Amino acid sequence: MKRKKRIIRMLAAVLAASVLGSWGVPARAAGPAQVTVTVDGADVTPLAGARRVGANIEMSMISDAMWQANGNWMEQSFFAGELDMMRWGYDAWAFDWEQETPLSENRYWGGLNSRDAAGSFGLREFIRFCKQQDIVPFVMIPIESLDAFGGQAGLEKVKALTASMAQYIAQEGIELCYFDMGNEPWNNGAGGVANARYLGSLFPEFQQIVKAANPNYRLVLQRAPENILWNSWNSALVSAAQGAFDAYDDHRYAFYGWNKYFDKNSDALLEPGTPIEGKEGILGECNIGWTPVQDDWNAGHVRDMGGSMALLNAMLEMIGDGRYSRIVTWPSHYPSKASISGCPENAFGWFDLDQWYLEGKTVRLTGPAAAHRIVNQNVLENRLGASSSAEKVRVYAYCNAAQTDLRVIVLNKWDATQLTLNVPEQMDCVSAMVLSGESVWDTAPEYRSLFAGCEAVTGGSYTGGIPGESVVVYTFSSGAPGKAPGQPELLSPGNGASGAGTAQAFAWTPVDGGRNYRLTVSPNADLSAPVIDTYTGTACRYQAARELEAGTTYYWRVTAENQAGSAASGTACFTTQEAPGGRTVTLNNDSPYLSYSANWNQQASAGSYRNDDASCKEKDGFVEFTFTGTGVKLYGLRGNWCGMADAQVDFGAPVRIDAYAGTTQEQALLFDTGELPYGEHTVTLTVAGEKNEASSDAWIEFDKVELSDSQNGAPVINKVVWNDENPNLKKFSVWKHQSVPGSYHDDDSSSNTWKAHIEFSFEGSNAVIYGLKGPWCGRAQITVDGAAAADIDAYAPEMMLQQVLYDTGTLEPGTHTVRITVKAEKSPESSGRWVEIDRVVWQ
Repeated sequence: MKRKKRIIRMLAAVLAASVLGSWGVPARAAGPAQVTVTVDGADVTPLAGARRVGANIEMSMISDAMWQANGNWMEQSFFAGELDMMRWGYDAWAFDWEQETPLSENRYWGGLNSRDAAGSFGLREFIRFCKQQDIVPFVMIPIESLDAFGGQAGLEKVKALTASMAQYIAQEGIELCYFDMGNEPWNNGAGGVANARYLGSLFPEFQQIVKAANPNYRLVLQRAPENILWNSWNSALVSAAQGAFDAYDDHRYAFYGWNKYFDKNSDALLEPGTPIEGKEGILGECNIGWTPVQDDWNAGHVRDMGGSMALLNAMLEMIGDGRYSRIVTWPSHYPSKASISGCPENAFGWFDLDQWYLEGKTVRLTGPAAAHRIVNQNVLENRLGASSSAEKVRVYAYCNAAQTDLRVIVLNKWDATQLTLNVPEQMDCVSAMVLSGESVWDTAPEYRSLFAGCEAVTGGSYTGGIPGESVVVYTFSSGAPGKAPGQPELLSPGNGASGAGTAQAFAWTPVDGGRNYRLTVSPNADLSAPVIDTYTGTACRYQAARELEAGTTYYWRVTAENQAGSAASGTACFTTQEAPGGRTVTLNNDSPYLSYSANWNQQASAGSYRNDDASCKEKDGFVEFTFTGTGVKLYGLRGNWCGMADAQVDFGAPVRIDAYAGTTQEQALLFDTGELPYGEHTVTLTVAGEKNEASSDAWIEFDKVELSDSQNGAPVINKVVWNDENPNLKKFSVWKHQSVPGSYHDDDSSSNTWKAHIEFSFEGSNAVIYGLKGPWCGRAQITVDGAAAADIDAYAPEMMLQQVLYDTGTLEPGTHTVRITVKAEKSPESSGRWVEIDRVVWQ
């Protein structure tokens, strides 16, 4: 699991730029018009390892509010995926599960929740979820928090937390649980052979700790990559552990991208680890980096249709290899740099975290989730030999012990083609599901029936068309049933349920003789005009890629079918919850959407929102921002050294704030606008430079902003105003900051020095430079991204304030640099060469 310093950055403009990035949309690859797949019923190999897969759940990337949103939308997807195991990760390595606070703050990154871990998806929620869903939990021991590895916790504390964690899990009735000794410790404080030996020496005692709670519990040794850099570390660790572990955990990465994956003419996408004799093998992170450049972490991992095909390909190959008893993919969700600086270009996994944290939307990335469903619903006891006449059409086949149930999974990298499947002759019926989208870059591909019902198979041969760049799952069966199937019972959502989500998963009971199930969901009681109408093969859980409508009553039914007939369940109804009202978006004090005057200091501040704040005591120092919504709350520190400030909304009457307090109060509410009319508003906090008699100084320490919108769901902040003294405006040569009544904040910066310039960079698609025009003003050159863009003339017969000097127009979304340079030339009418800059507005 990769780690970098995480700081909230709410750069919504990046989202628009990162949908396709620089990859482009590839042309469809035209393959042969006819492809033949052959399944050899005599080539049967029992699967020795995992037959189902699981996922990592990123603990501190999930807040309670996020988990509970939209009818528990994340839980619905995990439920539909029928996961085998879930690994509780991301910051669990530095988490005090009892107190739900960081155990070692220098190891705890905070994810997308508060730095104090409040509201994170803690161990209690995780175990409750695993118990409800019959998922094997895989938890982390916070070993990297040890002071011996540079953390802040002693060994006795870590042992005590491990013991209480194991005991709690046992008390919850969990009979099987795996305990990982940290997460990639070789990268996080425990590198070097000496540290490996020390870490290994801890295993005997920690194994006793977890098995004291339940003898079935398993301690896991996590290996570094097997290569010349880490082989000695691995050897030292295994040797020092003296066999006191039950399983080993490998993490495997491989970087592809559509072109490289398309060119791959084999299924060997990942390299499995060397087994440790007598120990269970776990692939704790099965990773496909989805990048156009080898090992380019910045481009990210699987989020779209093409990446989901590669991930499915890798999972099936690891299952066939048989070395691992458990396979767990990474991640189920991860944000982009739009949410956390240092992250990749795109959010990836099952859920688009950027959409939640930036806009309050519950958006799923359906391809990776569907890949897990395909594995977990279709890998049977035995793998059959299978071949394809086209290298770009990969194929896997599985059957039950009696060879009456055959699943054939076809990954078609080509364009649409006719596919002939030659299968064992006893197979007489086939149904099919297909995962496909608009292109390989589609982040919401649909998994649905390829054709209605079951079709006959004659002589062990079946021919039908398949879409381009798709995964098709065929279910073949043999032996005509003597009677129609039984009637399914609807399980979830329950009849009359309310508060369901728009990503609702459906579940029903399997019935004898059911070879294909048809799910129908409609807003009409007679099931006319259905919004979901698909066959699911033999699967009894289903979640559609499309969202249901909020605040709507739906009716649903499941029909079981076989060659002898069909039987329908009763019709049930449920109601989705209303669309959310207001939602809060939080900006940390270092957000690029906040504009500061030049006299603020960014500093560490333990206990603040992200353990930092911005401080200033100089009169008229200000912080300001513009947003669209209905309310704002400003938070900061109150203490006995704090002074006074004035808060303004839309440049109206100032409201005096006194931040003094006898005892220190972190994350204290300084100002609340109350409910504002919906629209664009500007809020300014200005240091008064004054204090009350009890305070020792006049400092203002500003922590965070909470924005709300009670009218339209989520506040929008996509415009930034930088006053002329903002530190982001880099001044070169001689510039004078001066008072100019009537200008923005009653000041500007001026220069008449040839080649003096101001330069700024921004992440967006437009910037506007405002300044003063007058009889003493001259000319300037504008460059955008290093290229000459315009020459401007600021001369005017009379003084004109807050004038547009230059507008970039609409640029490609991304990072841009703008420079304004004073020229030697001036208008003949002008008395000088002054250029006066008031502010910059970008979005």
